This record gives sequence, structure tokens and C-alpha cells, in this order.
Amino acid sequence: MGQGRNPYQAVQSYRSSLQRAVSCVTSSVILVGSMQGYRPGSEHRLVLGPEEAVRLPGADLSLSVQVFARVSEPAGQAPWTVSPFGYYYALRESEGPEIVAYHWHPGRRSPIDFPHLHLGAGSGVSREELQKAHIPTGRVELEDVLLMAIREFGVRPRRDDWQEILGTR
Repeated sequence: MGQGRNPYQAVQSYRSSLQRAVSCVTSSVILVGSMQGYRPGSEHRLVLGPEEAVRLPGADLSLSVQVFARVSEPAGQAPWTVSPFGYYYALRESEGPEIVAYHWHPGRRSPIDFPHLHLGAGSGVSREELQKAHIPTGRVELEDVLLMAIREFGVRPRRDDWQEILGTR
């Protein structure tokens, strides 16, 4: 969650927290997009880099990140806040298929509104039912995906303080 004295500062605070996390594995930048401006209830799409997926160091792996966040008006003297209401995180082979993807997209065009995992063709799963399945996960934080990329896929951290930043869960 991001906080600030106004909607713009709250969104930038949230963007900064995501940027700090991704800086552990890439120099790419979190970009903010919105056609609604900075006002109460405005929705913003935060995306890692201008390309679809960003290559990660030390492994034949790319990362995609999209987070959807909404501005909330303060009550009294409280700061403005920005909270996520959806995400798409994916790890894929750098020049190949998706391995895993974590989705949460309530209120979108899909009837699946709970946080879930997709096992892509790059995961080696051959059962078609599993490749199409929406496997329930509970909410997944970006930091958890980044930790998995480092620990399980051999991505090389770019920062010495990555464990502190990602909270080594």
C-alpha cells in the first residue's frame, strides 16, 4: 500500500515500493498508467518496463509484472492511500513459453475472481487440464515471486540487500 498527502504522492509511494522490490533483480522501471488522473477512486496500472517481459540475470528467465491499484480518499487527517486490487505476475523462459503465472483480476471479464496460479507449457506439465486450470493460491505478493525466481530458478540478485528488501519469507 502507498500513502501520501495527495493522490499523486500516494500512487508514487506505491510505485516506489514496487520499484524497490524489482530492483533486486532488474534495472527496469515500474511505469504508471491511468486515463483517470489522480483523484479519489482512480485506478492505475503499474507495469514493469515498456516491453512485455524483462529478462532476469543469471537464468534463462523473463519476468512480467502488472499491478492494478486504486486511490482511496482519507478519512479526517489520515493520508491518501493506494491499494492493489489485482495483478498479473509471470515467469517465462526468456525466448519461450510461460512457466508460471499468478493472476488476481476480480471484476474483470473473467468469472474467475479469486487469486490463482497457471502452470504454463514451460513448466513441463503435460496434462492439458492443469495447463488450463485456475489453481487457487490466496493473494501473492510481488516479493514472493521475486524470491521464488532467486531461490528456485537461479536468478542472480542485483543488490546485496535483496534479502532485507524482499523480506526473506
